Amino acid sequence: MLKLLSSPAYVFLILAIVCAWLPAVHWGRFSIRPWLVCFALALCGALATGVLGLVGLLLVLVLALALLGAGCDWLPKVFRLALGVVAALLALALAMHKLPGFSNLLLFKDVQLSGDALPFTLYANFDKGIAGLLLLAVFCHKAQNLVELKIDFRRSWWLVFITILLLSIVGLLSQFFRFDFKFPTATAVFVVVNLLLTCVAEEAFFRGFVQESLHRLSSKPLGSVLAVGASALLFGLAHLAGGAMYMALASLAGLGYAMVYQQSRRIEMAILLHFGFNLIHFLCFTYPKYVGA
Repeated sequence: MLKLLSSPAYVFLILAIVCAWLPAVHWGRFSIRPWLVCFALALCGALATGVLGLVGLLLVLVLALALLGAGCDWLPKVFRLALGVVAALLALALAMHKLPGFSNLLLFKDVQLSGDALPFTLYANFDKGIAGLLLLAVFCHKAQNLVELKIDFRRSWWLVFITILLLSIVGLLSQFFRFDFKFPTATAVFVVVNLLLTCVAEEAFFRGFVQESLHRLSSKPLGSVLAVGASALLFGLAHLAGGAMYMALASLAGLGYAMVYQQSRRIEMAILLHFGFNLIHFLCFTYPKYVGA
């Protein structure tokens, strides 16, 4: 955790993600978004410490402009669609670490969290985190207050429970993981990195951007079903590198996350469900997966 908190780039990136839920601060005739201030400081810190290069900075700014343009109602629809495609490709490439200009922080390498699990390596991915921040702040629908969040929880709790239970049963039956109750010393850093740099980024992209865009573009109600299905399938395909079983589990998980998102079309419950299952997997089962899977 000290390694993460000693980097100004990651400290301000994490603060920016948290501040994405805060309203603008008014100062006279000026209005300031707290997340924008932290975003700028994160970029400065990343440039100063070598986490971000000039090429990476340019790519981040292009993504920000593309997202802003895709959400501008006064632009012609064809321009907004083109900018949306550019934003989607850029965000996906950043999340998959396919673009130059970034030097992500290695937190630990080949740690054996479970005796019968594959070794686990964890990076704090600045490229994925910054893409997730921009998607979250610029494009995603968010709860405006705790009342809306409580409404979403009451509406979705049963689907959250079923999704986690079903994923656990399928994972155990397929021997992708086994029961292994533990509390590793790496738990605190896992919680911060997985929640804010992984789950926020993935849900902001697959649900807040992809699913929401398909929902807006398609006819109802069939279009909503297709948006849910496409979001889940794309989420599964994004995990193909982990093997067929990993992709199947990710597709099933993506279906649950997508259905939770569709109930409110706000991002919080999808993020919390995604993180909730990841944390249960980390603490209660072999992680990242059983060595024989």
